[in-house]
Amino acid sequence: MRRTTMRSASRLASVLGVASLVLVAAACGGDDDDADTSDTTAEEETVDEEPADDGDEATDDGEEATTEDTTADDSASSDAVIRLATNQLPASKGNPFNSVGSPGIYTLAAIYDPVTFVSTDGEIKPWLATSWENTSETTWNFVLRDDVQFSNGETLDAEGLASVINFIVTDEAAAGSAVARDLANIASATAVDTYTVEVTTATPDPILPAKMTEIYVPAPGVLADAGLEEITENPVGSGPFMVTSWDAGTIELAAFTDSWRAPLVGGLEIQELAEPAARVQALQAGQVDLATGISPDLVDTLGDAASADVVTANQVMSLAFNTEMADSPVADPMVRQALNYAIDRQAIVDALLLGQGSAAGQGPTPNATGYNPDIDAFGYDPELAQQMLADAGYPDGLSFTADVVVGSFPADAEIYQLAQQNLADIGVDVELNQITFPDWLERYLGGTFDAGMFGLSWNALPTMDSGRVMTNFSCLKSNPFFCDQEQADALEAALPTIDPAERTAALQDVTAMMHDNPPALYLVQQIDVNGVSSEIGNFVNDNRFFNYDEMTK
Repeated sequence: MRRTTMRSASRLASVLGVASLVLVAAACGGDDDDADTSDTTAEEETVDEEPADDGDEATDDGEEATTEDTTADDSASSDAVIRLATNQLPASKGNPFNSVGSPGIYTLAAIYDPVTFVSTDGEIKPWLATSWENTSETTWNFVLRDDVQFSNGETLDAEGLASVINFIVTDEAAAGSAVARDLANIASATAVDTYTVEVTTATPDPILPAKMTEIYVPAPGVLADAGLEEITENPVGSGPFMVTSWDAGTIELAAFTDSWRAPLVGGLEIQELAEPAARVQALQAGQVDLATGISPDLVDTLGDAASADVVTANQVMSLAFNTEMADSPVADPMVRQALNYAIDRQAIVDALLLGQGSAAGQGPTPNATGYNPDIDAFGYDPELAQQMLADAGYPDGLSFTADVVVGSFPADAEIYQLAQQNLADIGVDVELNQITFPDWLERYLGGTFDAGMFGLSWNALPTMDSGRVMTNFSCLKSNPFFCDQEQADALEAALPTIDPAERTAALQDVTAMMHDNPPALYLVQQIDVNGVSSEIGNFVNDNRFFNYDEMTK
């Protein structure tokens, strides 16, 4: 990850002749991280991520940094309230099992704690669990902290965590949730002693410790006695803040001083402001202290009262090729390669992403398991692209539709439009059809896209393992949109491999196959841009998990 604290970053160039490049708007855009957003398994997302400008320095990849603390007084005010504006509050309210990505994570991280935490560099870190051990091919033991208290006074022990895990994988109320689907391989959980939980899986699961980062633990007693509906309406967690009120557009939270990671301020307020410009205006006016999802072209407008925290995201933006539709225009591998050679990815990075992001030639990002360092991005070679199209039987080009959701990534609409122009330059006419996220999700899950391409990102969050997202781009997906049986067989063999080095090598081989016979038009590794008031100190965005307990104001 490269992180930059920016006060001025005028990188947005006028590279788009967009008068003729229009998004055909079927409806308003959405804000999920996977559909053009991040993690298709979640309700909100898990949309579930470069040189610095104006003298600001970027840290090296993998190096963690915080925003500049410009507060004159380093001591935090115990009654200060940090105010955050985000595009959407969790649609499933306090349900911790239905969202594993942004924007839901911005709320969950304040209320709950995960069992483990996977950082942006891919390291699995202790959280509620302090250690773990693979005791057999299908069992793992997790040892818990002994100082975890929930905001209702409950304490966490092995019996409690085991009951939460078993609820997720067996209770009908949780059965359709994002987390339950990702943890479907778990058979049961039992308490070995007061603070040790044994988790048994149906088949070997080498990345179970990473998957445990998806379990945000509510108070076990409340969940057992009153069910998920009560937790959803009245969240009870062990995180640094506890909910005092939850209205349609605002969540108010008070410091939970008995949390094992008690905050340095007295409260947190999370507001829903759907439009990026509205969030920037609120930040400029001092009405909020943090604003998520700032548009790159608005960074220059922040002024002296705030800065932009810019990090490369562990997410690759792409347009998935729909080869399984009848008479697919992208069924020929040579056509799919040609389209990849037509895209000027560096122009996208330089003009639309503040020069930070990177050209992509594969789905996994550098810190994710499965990333293949021997693969380069497709070069920008429109002449080669035209020749390949002609060799594939399309000397005069071709035309088709691409379904996209916009408003999920920085500059996503402009990125799609620039890609559209690049394709037009080689004789490929792509109509961009803007749809809502609910429409996108229905088509994605049902395999009913009738467009030649559709927006779908490669999101390694939250586990930083590419196995799941690679599955989404293969025959192994339910109702697949792309199917290369050789790729699928290799992926299916790689996923349960226990030895980490062998598993990584096997996934890298699949990544190479997915470059040579691409299931997607790879675009760019995206960026996260958040606005931070100069009154806020110690802000860190680690895989979209904000360190609320360490922030000062």
